Amino acid sequence: MSRLIQILSHLLLVLFSLLPGSLSAQYFLNGAAVQTNDSCFQLTSETLFEVGSIWFPEKIDLRNSFDLVMDMFFGCSDTQGADGIVFGLQPVSASVGEAGEGLGIGGVSPALGVEFDTFQNTNRNDPTFDHVAIMANGSVTHSGPNNLAGPVQASATAANIENCRFMPLRVTWDAPAQTLKVYFDCSLRLEYTGDIINDIFGGDPFVFYGFAAATGGLFNRQEVCFRFNSLLKQLENVTMCPGGQVLLDVFGGDRYEWTPVAGLDDPTAPSVIASPDTTTVYTVSIFDACGIPLLDTVRIAVEGDSAFVKLGPDTTICPQDFLLFDVSTPTAVYEWSDPTLSGPVISASEIGIYEVTVTRQDIICEASDRIEIDHLPVPDFDLGPTDTTLCRGDLLELTAVFELGDPFFEDGRPFDTLYISRPGRYRAYVEHPCGTLTDQVNVIFENCHQVYLPTAFSPDGDGVNDRWFPQDGGDVVTIHRLSIYDRWGGQMYEASELPTNAPSLGWDGLLNGEPMPAGTYIWVLDASYRDGSRTVEQGDFVLVR
Repeated sequence: MSRLIQILSHLLLVLFSLLPGSLSAQYFLNGAAVQTNDSCFQLTSETLFEVGSIWFPEKIDLRNSFDLVMDMFFGCSDTQGADGIVFGLQPVSASVGEAGEGLGIGGVSPALGVEFDTFQNTNRNDPTFDHVAIMANGSVTHSGPNNLAGPVQASATAANIENCRFMPLRVTWDAPAQTLKVYFDCSLRLEYTGDIINDIFGGDPFVFYGFAAATGGLFNRQEVCFRFNSLLKQLENVTMCPGGQVLLDVFGGDRYEWTPVAGLDDPTAPSVIASPDTTTVYTVSIFDACGIPLLDTVRIAVEGDSAFVKLGPDTTICPQDFLLFDVSTPTAVYEWSDPTLSGPVISASEIGIYEVTVTRQDIICEASDRIEIDHLPVPDFDLGPTDTTLCRGDLLELTAVFELGDPFFEDGRPFDTLYISRPGRYRAYVEHPCGTLTDQVNVIFENCHQVYLPTAFSPDGDGVNDRWFPQDGGDVVTIHRLSIYDRWGGQMYEASELPTNAPSLGWDGLLNGEPMPAGTYIWVLDASYRDGSRTVEQGDFVLVR
């Protein structure tokens, strides 16, 4: 498939913050490039013929070595995706090259580019697989003097890198050896040794570094995220007072090793508290996703008078309580991690991490500490509904089990589970570190086995008391069978699964359409009740004519 080439004549130049803390930096954004979070940039979107680039705004000196670690995302579409990403060195911060097969670096000269090409352009001598090559002066054709190294398969284990996942890239420049090495997906893929300062940049060692990417007749979302940058030192040397401590923070690795370990609270953490007795140079190995160490160092000088700062160990407090911190130190200025806090004395009641740096003004001396505060969980003490009604013979289970606090009744009896069988008001307490919790329940027991069978009825057709039927207030669950007999045992009426309070289904005093004589009749009721019982009962009533 041939590619159209588009050169952007209008460049969008924007400054964005790249990384937090000591790695904070600004990058120039050109073309379609946008920042997606504090360390990641989208170079192209899923749009045809886009080109975007980002460049560090301060030139670096190629007479000095550097080590960069990034994560690369080439999109999710293979056969219908394109075109690729280039890591570049060039002297013009606003540089953005050709779209499509130009990969955003095409035509930019002088330049050195490490191209990751995800589409085969036969006119550029591209191989069939997604490949990496080291190119010069904006060339994207794999022939001639500007093809410095490669192309080789980008990943040592897969021909396709448009796999919808971030993949690690490491680029190192050894200035004394004049050697550029490219590690991708945890393998060394290419290296080039040459006098790039003179051969490419005309003797000028100062260049910008960054990334460019492009789409053409096909597209992919293409991104880069910065993990480690030796050009932006994470650790700054510091002077602290005897007996003090300093918080050292690094990031960007999968694991960490600090040496020497003396004076460190945790030599394998990304953030350590250092409290050396004497001046010490610490080295941290920041291991990337491939297990390769990246190094940074910091010198902590111990001198002057003490400016000891101690907030104490991490702790929990009751939601209504607060902690008072006093880090007063002569001639000092105070910086808290929460910008709303100031001065040497603060009150802390909210959960979170509180960090303070104390810097003395009469000497070069700094100390810092932090504490994490959490709230002690207060249980929800609930015995149940305030008024609880049960059937006679039932038991009400009251349960109160807490990690902190002991429950007891108002008469002083401790309990965790209690079964209530008598009516009354039951009031309980929990002695908790954050206060006394209380709840109560009023328990009522009632007869749940009540049904009313009339003692007489008069089926005379006057619309009043014309039928005999069982009645209740909700205690009857099921009437399995209701039978009515005369005094000699003759069956007058029978019904199964009969609802209560249903006059139309009751006995109308007839048998086979003939009215039965006045007199006494016997009923037999087989029913289940809401107290769980089932009984067969009998009685009599009078039919009045």
